[in-house]
Amino acid sequence: MRKILMITSTWNIIYIDSLIQGILERIQGTDIRLHIFNAYHVADGSEYGRMEQGIFTLPDPRVYDGMLVAVNSVGDTPYIDRMITTYLEHGRKVLSIDQQFMGQPCIGIDNYRMFYQITEHMITAHGCKTLNYLGGPEGNEENQKRYAAFRDCLAHHRIPLDPGRTLHMSFLHSDGEKAYERWKQRGLHLPDAVLCANDNMALGYLVAAQQDGYYAPGDFRISGFDNSEEGRIYSPAITSVNRGWVHLGHDSISRLLEMIEGTSDAPVYYTQGYCVFSESCGCGNVDQNSGQILQYMYREKKSTERHNEMHFASQQLLCSTSIGPRMPEALNRCCELLELDALALCLHPAPEEGDLSPEDPLSLPQVYTNQGPDTVTSLVPDSWTAGEDYQILLFSALHFQTRSLGYCVVPYNRELLPYGKHRKFVDNLSLTLSLIWQQKKLQQMNLQLQQLYVRDQLTGLYNRFGYEDLAKKYFQEQQGRIYMIFLDVDNLKTFNDQHGHDVGDLAIKGVAEAMKTVLSQAPIKVRMGGDEFLAVGPYVGEAELLSLEAQMQLWLARYSEIHKMPFPLTASMGHVWSEDMASTLEQLVQEADRRMYEIKKAKKR
Repeated sequence: MRKILMITSTWNIIYIDSLIQGILERIQGTDIRLHIFNAYHVADGSEYGRMEQGIFTLPDPRVYDGMLVAVNSVGDTPYIDRMITTYLEHGRKVLSIDQQFMGQPCIGIDNYRMFYQITEHMITAHGCKTLNYLGGPEGNEENQKRYAAFRDCLAHHRIPLDPGRTLHMSFLHSDGEKAYERWKQRGLHLPDAVLCANDNMALGYLVAAQQDGYYAPGDFRISGFDNSEEGRIYSPAITSVNRGWVHLGHDSISRLLEMIEGTSDAPVYYTQGYCVFSESCGCGNVDQNSGQILQYMYREKKSTERHNEMHFASQQLLCSTSIGPRMPEALNRCCELLELDALALCLHPAPEEGDLSPEDPLSLPQVYTNQGPDTVTSLVPDSWTAGEDYQILLFSALHFQTRSLGYCVVPYNRELLPYGKHRKFVDNLSLTLSLIWQQKKLQQMNLQLQQLYVRDQLTGLYNRFGYEDLAKKYFQEQQGRIYMIFLDVDNLKTFNDQHGHDVGDLAIKGVAEAMKTVLSQAPIKVRMGGDEFLAVGPYVGEAELLSLEAQMQLWLARYSEIHKMPFPLTASMGHVWSEDMASTLEQLVQEADRRMYEIKKAKKR
C-alpha cells in the first residue's frame, strides 16, 4: 500500500475540490491512500490562519511515500518550508501544484503565457491603452509570473507602465473592493481595463464600482483568472482563464508517482489551460441568463440553510455532552445529521496555548470516533486502519483563539466541501469543544473555591463551614452510629509566646497530621478553630477509642522528636460514641467537648 500526503490551503473550495476529484479519478481501484491536511485562511496573516497552519506540523514523513503541496495562496510559508525540508531529508519526493517551493518540481498552468494572452486581448481586441494590474502577494510565485506577463505585454505594445496603476494584495474578494477605493482616491479607478490576478478580486472590484454607478464593460473592462463558478454566472460574466483543475489533480498524482518510481525528474510540468473571453471585457452577450443566476442563488441558499440547520443541531448535541463515555454516541448522531461516513476527534487532555505541534500523536491520548473511544499510532484511529476502508481522509486543526484543542479526521466525500460545509463544521466543532472545556474548567474552579470555603488553609482539614456542611449529613447516613473525639492542643499559648508562631503553627500541623494518620477511618476531621479539633467516624466502642487516643499521643511524641520541638507536643482528648439517634449531633459535640475539658483541667492540676 502506498500513502500520499497532500497539504492544502482552502482559499477557493472549488479549486481544492476539483483537484481532489481529479486525484480520485486517478487512484480509484489502486492501493493508494491520500491523507489531506487542510488549513483555512492562511493568507490573511491572522491569528486564526496561524493556528490553522499548525495542522501542517503533524504528519510524519516516515509514514508517506510522497507529498503534494497545494498551498499557492500562502504568503509566508515557514511551516511549509520546514515541512518540505524534513521530507526531503527523509528521501521523500515533493511535488507542488501551481506554485514552486524550494526549487522542487512543480505542476500547473503556464501562468505567464495565459496572462499574457489576456493582457494582449485587452490591448489588441479592445484597444485598451490605460491598464491597471491588481495582483496577489508580491512573494507569491503565480502572482509574480502574471505580473511579469502584464509588464512584458505592455512593453511589447509600447504602453508605459504606471507604478500607480499596480497593487499587490491577497487574492481576496475584499481586496477588489479596497483596490477600487484606493484607485478612486487617485482618480485611477476607471482605466480602459483592470486585469486582476484572480476572479475573487475582479468580482470585488465590480461590486465596488457598481455601488458608484459604474459598470463593465461600458465604463471599464475587467478580467480575472481561474474561471470560477461565481465569475461565470455573475453579470457581467468574468473574462478569465480556465485552469483545468480536475485534469491538474489527475496529472499531479501521476507525476508524483513517476517521481517516486524514478521514471521522471522534470522540474516543471505544464498542464493545459485556455482563455475564456466573456462579457466583462466586451465579448459575448451582455444579457446574462437570469435563470442561471437565480438557479445558482437558489441552490446555494437552500444548501446553506440546510447546512446551517444541521450544524446548529450537531452543535447543540455536542454541547449537551462532555468529553467522556457519551462522546461517541454524540459523534455518531452528528455523522447522521451531517451525512458523514465517520468522524474522529483526537484531543489534547487539556487545551494549551500555542501551535498544534505534538511530535508524537500519542501526546493526544483522548481519541473518540463515532464507534467509540480509540487510540492513534500514526494520526489515524487504529480501528480505521485495519481494513483501510477510506481511500481519502481529511485532517483539520481544532482550535479556539490561541488554544490548540487537537485535530479531527473525516473520510472525504463529494458533498463535504461545497458551500463551506466542512469549514463550518470544523469551526463549530472547535467552538463546541472550547465551550465544553470552559465548562469543565469552570466546574473545577468552583470545586476549588468550594474546597477553599470548607478547608482550613494551614492544616488541610475541614473548617467549621465544612463541618456544618458535612457532619449532619454523615450523622444521618450513619443513623447515629458514630464516634467523636474532641481534641485541644496542650500549651499552644506557650509555644506561641515563648518560641514564636512558627513553632505554634508546627504544633497545630502536627496534631492535624496525627489525625490524618491515626484516625484515617474518620471521614470528617475538623479544625474547629485555634487549638481545637474534632474527628467524627463510624461507631467503635470505648476500648478502641482509648487505643486510638493512645496511638495519637505516641504519634505526637515521635513528631516532637523529628521536628525538635522545644517540649513534647501533646493534646487533651475527650470522646463519645453513639449507637442510635437518641442524642443529636450538637449534644454529642458538647459532651465530647466537656469530657475533653475535664481531662485538660486534670492535666493542669
